[in-house]
Amino acid sequence: MGADRNTSGLRCLIRRAFPGANPLRRRTDLFEPIALLLVVLIAVVTAVLAFSVAQNELNTRLAAVEREQASRHQVVATVVAELPSATTSHRPVAVRWGQQPDERFAVLDLPARVPAAGTIPVWLDDRGQVTGPPLTRSDATEAAGLAGAGVLLGSALVTTLALLLSRAWVQHRRMLAWEAEWAEVEPRWRHHTS
Repeated sequence: MGADRNTSGLRCLIRRAFPGANPLRRRTDLFEPIALLLVVLIAVVTAVLAFSVAQNELNTRLAAVEREQASRHQVVATVVAELPSATTSHRPVAVRWGQQPDERFAVLDLPARVPAAGTIPVWLDDRGQVTGPPLTRSDATEAAGLAGAGVLLGSALVTTLALLLSRAWVQHRRMLAWEAEWAEVEPRWRHHTS
């Protein structure tokens, strides 16, 4: 029973690994299972790489958050005057803070939705210069998430494009092989039916 079958171990493994494998299968027919295996491997490597990039970005940003929060402090400044502006999205205002003789003045650009009266918070660096507010942990987390998502989306785009291009090339090769085989077989069929 089955004495005439070739039962070599490697051939049996190949037939089990690729369902529907048969002796008439062309090399181009192996594209789908190999492509599937490569896509799975790329997905695993991409997930690990995206996690690593996101973690590295998070650590870098958290260090920057700690540095900025240690070197910047907030003061409450009083709006002295609103200055004329050419834009409607921002408007310059003159502010002051501190007590005499250390009283300081600065011109800030406020968004149009912020009222330009009363007091506003102003962030200063170690040298007493006006600066932006320090980064927060949520800013760091958002940047890390964007970095990881960028790796995932970039890899998905490149992998999909490569898969579609290689599939089109394999399909073209299949059609060329089919045309060559049909050119050989078709005359025999035509003479057989007459």
